[in-house]
Amino acid sequence: MRSIYIQSLTAGISNADGTSEFWDKIWQNILKTLYKPLYESVSTDYSDMFSLLNTQVNNAARSIYSGPRYWGGGTPFGTIQKVAENVCIPIAAAFITVIFCWELIHMIQESNNMSNDNAKPKKLMLVLLKFGLCLLVCAKSFDIIMAFYDVGVWASTELGKLSSTSIRGFGTDLNTALPENPDIYTFGMLMQLCGYKLMLFFGKLGVSICGAIVYVRIMLWFLEILLYASTAPIPYSTWINKEWSQVGMNYTRKMLALSFEGFFMLLLFAIYGSVLAGLTQGDFMQNMVMIIGCGFALAVMMFKTGNISASIFNAH
Repeated sequence: MRSIYIQSLTAGISNADGTSEFWDKIWQNILKTLYKPLYESVSTDYSDMFSLLNTQVNNAARSIYSGPRYWGGGTPFGTIQKVAENVCIPIAAAFITVIFCWELIHMIQESNNMSNDNAKPKKLMLVLLKFGLCLLVCAKSFDIIMAFYDVGVWASTELGKLSSTSIRGFGTDLNTALPENPDIYTFGMLMQLCGYKLMLFFGKLGVSICGAIVYVRIMLWFLEILLYASTAPIPYSTWINKEWSQVGMNYTRKMLALSFEGFFMLLLFAIYGSVLAGLTQGDFMQNMVMIIGCGFALAVMMFKTGNISASIFNAH
């Protein structure tokens, strides 16, 4: 009887083990069925995020290279140029006339009511020469300002040759966090993939928001350049007078600062790409936080390039 009892007990345990193994296989197949497509989806989102980064950065770089001259098909640029030539140049001519008369009166006062005849012709020729040069500068002031911008574009182009603005995926990929074909599938691994999927969604959303912020910043920069350039003849009309010439000098420094803002924007892109390229080791989640955090830091710094450029050229 005892042997029969032991045999039946052993058979029961074997049946229980077989049943448990059967359900384990079913559970593993279910997890595998869910894990495989989710893993591929996360990997695709991971690659798409870098593609989205590259698209945003390359679009911004192309806008900076093209500049306000070709923005909106060239229509805003043409409108501003007409305003500068047809509205601001006549205003500048009135300023030059007033300042020229002021210079003549000042010259007469210095020559003791024209009693010093020897000094009068030389001073008169100097005033006339300044008057002619000021007229020439005012007539070509819009082209001069655009030449400043061309210098900034040249500096940006040289920067692009030295360092690429493309964003490359770093060495730490999804395989370092989770294996693609694990020996045993667990529910925790599935939940971890869901967490990565959610984080990548917010990461792509953050990249899109940063791209929109960068685009708005570049458009504001274009508008600022065009607005300042439209009034270029007026500040340049003050160069004929020593006291008023500071207006023209301050304006020139401001336009130089504006022209080099694009250079600093591209420099930010290059630094951002270098930071991401340096993330060759580390946790996948940690590196994802670095991508998103540095992206928002880039968007914030884009609005500080104006202050940086202005401080370098002492523009105020």
